Amino acid sequence: MLLNKEVYPTLQKFPKAEKFSLCQEIKQAFYRVIRCTMLANSTRRGDIRVERYREVDADLKLLLVLFSIAREQKYISERRTLLLQERVGELGRITGGLIKAAKQ
Repeated sequence: MLLNKEVYPTLQKFPKAEKFSLCQEIKQAFYRVIRCTMLANSTRRGDIRVERYREVDADLKLLLVLFSIAREQKYISERRTLLLQERVGELGRITGGLIKAAKQ
């Protein structure tokens, strides 16, 4: 939902020069989050699960940085940036909880 309803419409407003660089990196980070989450959920081994969730967490942190860069370049508004960072932060908190649960 986040990707379809909020991120894609925002990326469509980026300048053409950024369509294949910053936009592409944001999309790829989201795809890695989805992929690693699915891989983590499909394994029973706790150590592998924790490693996958850490990869998810790293990509979520990358997304926070990429949205900050987009804001600094004035590709998106401050309000939109804060909204997207809040949503990504929420995913980060969920991931942190999953990491704790997988360690036990």
